[in-house]
Amino acid sequence: MSYFDFDDFEDNWDESGPGRERSYSDKELSDLLQAARQGSLSTDTLEDIANYHLEKNNFEEALTFLEVLTERAPYSADAWERKGLVLNNLGRYTHALSAFEQAEALNPADLELLINKGITLDNLGDIEGALACLDTALSMDPENEDALFNKGIALEHTGKYFEAVYLFDELLSRDPENEAAWYELGYCHDFLENLDESLRCYDRSIDFAPFNHNAWYNRGIILNRLGSFRKAIESYDFALAIDENFASAWYNRGNSCANLKWFKEAIDCFRKTIALEPDDVHAWHNLGNAYEENDQLLEAIDAYSRAIKISPRNYESLFGRGSTLESMKNYEAALQDYSAAVLYAPDTLELWYAKADVEFEMGQLDSALLSLGNVLRLDSRNATAWVDFAEINLEAGRLEEGLLAAEHAIALGDRLPEAYFFVAEAHLLRHDRFRAQEALSKLAIIAPDGRDSDGNPLPDLTTYREHRWILKQDGDS
Repeated sequence: MSYFDFDDFEDNWDESGPGRERSYSDKELSDLLQAARQGSLSTDTLEDIANYHLEKNNFEEALTFLEVLTERAPYSADAWERKGLVLNNLGRYTHALSAFEQAEALNPADLELLINKGITLDNLGDIEGALACLDTALSMDPENEDALFNKGIALEHTGKYFEAVYLFDELLSRDPENEAAWYELGYCHDFLENLDESLRCYDRSIDFAPFNHNAWYNRGIILNRLGSFRKAIESYDFALAIDENFASAWYNRGNSCANLKWFKEAIDCFRKTIALEPDDVHAWHNLGNAYEENDQLLEAIDAYSRAIKISPRNYESLFGRGSTLESMKNYEAALQDYSAAVLYAPDTLELWYAKADVEFEMGQLDSALLSLGNVLRLDSRNATAWVDFAEINLEAGRLEEGLLAAEHAIALGDRLPEAYFFVAEAHLLRHDRFRAQEALSKLAIIAPDGRDSDGNPLPDLTTYREHRWILKQDGDS
């Protein structure tokens, strides 16, 4: 959202008026408000009192006097414009636009009015209308810096970052100390993935406005994306020193701490975020992640549950809680979470894989195969999934399906030791010792240390499942 600067109005004040020479007590302001409503104040006095409140950023109070002023002076374009400015700053954009349109009907050639109307249209999401207003203003004054700056903002909102960069560069060529232009340029380069340039721009913005907590915060975001987590934390700390109630800074500081595996500190950050924004589902979710990583499993379940309560269709928290329950061997509860998660995100491969793992652990082999089928639907070249598909089929006694799946995994070219192992197992179960030995010979070449792709020892086929009996039977025949 763009904010307006009311400093321009100071030049219109009467130097001897109340806004210049004195402040008002609460009682005086109350009496003036009552007098305004009774119609006993002049338009000049109404204007001065409104300006007093504008200077104090008391927008609601300013609006009260401007409402009376526009009733008393309905043909004052300046009064309508000020009313629009106040309404915009209060976030009442539709009413602000109406006020600006009243002012425009009275003074259609007012350059500043066109710029302010454009800003409000931008805030309403009418970017085309905003650009039209700002272009009209620029046709009247091509060098107007406010119009150029706000056109850059509107272009950002349409995703036209290259065009916005051009405008902000133009502004900086005129005034290299324009901290707002440096800030917006940093924002544009962030979206253009020019992270080093974005960081440079935020640094320049901070040089000229060191107490801009948003600049420090955005600088932290860039550093985090660059993998400089410690430096990111330092930036968030500056932002928080300026505004200790900056919830987003606490949240992203927690993320950087988690990236450094400082899970206890991450937990503190997420809890501070939640203290400021109790319904922040992402903070609850990431708190659950941090607790899980810190082996505080019951606390993790509670945090994930709070996230799910806020957003019941939040499949990531269902996945997180399910993963924690699975690590606690509570497979039935984990399966309930995974089953709910895949309903909300049926095209998320990791969910189907997790569901298949739990179903396998519970001996629900047919269900596990269906879940793995969905994994392969989403990624048909996933050799690891084909290996797992082979293993479960062999466990279920479906030798041909298991053999075909293992051979398909080999055909994909990933050279997974497990694939050759299950080919050998399938041939053994079919009493084809020659082909089993052929697969084991290839396995010995691929994995001479006898370990699978995760570094775990592969089973000995002479003792694995019922193969010892099969080998003995074949030897006796």
